[in-house]
Amino acid sequence: MMPTPMSRRLAFLFALYVCQGLPGGFLAVVLPVVLREQGLDLKTIGLASFLSAPWILKFLWAPLVDRFGFAKLGRHRSWLIPAQLGMLAVTLALSAVHPQDDLMLVVLLFLVLNVFAATQDIAVDGWAVRLLKGEELGPANSAQVGGFKVGNLLGGGVLVGLLGTIGWAGDFWLMSALIGCVLMFVILTPEPPSPKPPPQKVLPLLWKSLRRQGLGFWGFIMFAKFGETFGGALTKPMLVDHDYTKEMIAWLDGLLGAMAVIGGAVLAGALVRRRGWAWTLAGCSVLQGLALIALGLLTPGSLPVAVFAPLNMLEAASGGGVAVCIFALAMSRADASIGATDFTAMQVVYMAGAFLAAPLGGALGDAAGYLPVFCLSGAMAVTLGLVAPSVGRRFERRSDTLKM
Repeated sequence: MMPTPMSRRLAFLFALYVCQGLPGGFLAVVLPVVLREQGLDLKTIGLASFLSAPWILKFLWAPLVDRFGFAKLGRHRSWLIPAQLGMLAVTLALSAVHPQDDLMLVVLLFLVLNVFAATQDIAVDGWAVRLLKGEELGPANSAQVGGFKVGNLLGGGVLVGLLGTIGWAGDFWLMSALIGCVLMFVILTPEPPSPKPPPQKVLPLLWKSLRRQGLGFWGFIMFAKFGETFGGALTKPMLVDHDYTKEMIAWLDGLLGAMAVIGGAVLAGALVRRRGWAWTLAGCSVLQGLALIALGLLTPGSLPVAVFAPLNMLEAASGGGVAVCIFALAMSRADASIGATDFTAMQVVYMAGAFLAAPLGGALGDAAGYLPVFCLSGAMAVTLGLVAPSVGRRFERRSDTLKM
């Protein structure tokens, strides 16, 4: 059976998001554990989230992606190919540097890697906003979230688990090979011509879009990420303090957690297509909040694997569903003529919630322990779920008014 145009688009998006998730998964699993093993406090570990700064600052160069490109390559492929070549070069460089020899250089290379990965994300999101409409959004956002988490699974679970077998250099040779395969996929996939020429002035159009969304929209999507990250960012340090080994953390959080996110994203994509993003978000966010509260109540005592694993998988699966819902909402409201810039602005505000929550949660964890942090985080997630249906109706009414 020949693949449908939609299935080809979803496969393409999935492969690109896998590529973006590879380095982030490796960094997210290894770095917090290494820092904690070296005796650093939770506040410092929380500040390590600033390595994701390129993902927050990418709105600064997103207008360039909408404005410039080579016609023969396509507006978005003109950025995708150089970004992936940059990722390939950095991962090859990382294979030659070990953190025990020069931790600061490794951190710097990961920062540069995030710049290239964030640039790729701008381009592929702009491509998706231009091509995907209506009922395609749910499955496409499942490919987006699921693909990214497959990359996290490979980079933060499989590659970390292989460290003892193939070593640091072998891990990054394998990561480079995976990025190279996706690069060939991009080179062999032509970009459909745009029905409209690139906008001459992107920023005025973006400003109009930012005002059109309203403050309520921006606060809602930031709160969606802030609440879950406030406690969720402390999961790995908490496991270290409960005497979990690096290998156990890699498999439990990196492997099983990523698999749960993928499953949750796929299920949420189907539900968004049937029930809409608001009601799907309500269910996912309430479940995530309850799982975070349960983890918080368990942290003062022992935390056996048989108890932690299912709770962590429930929290991860629900979090994957929340991300699918938020991205479906954002993609449906983005202006297709400046899709890369408009969707990037929405995504940056969403991720800014995590950027702010991680250090604040770490500071409260140092001062008061894990219990209040996880319980407060869970309460925020439950609140998000309870208000989602009414907020969704208000957003729909506002959209209808703006279209009149």
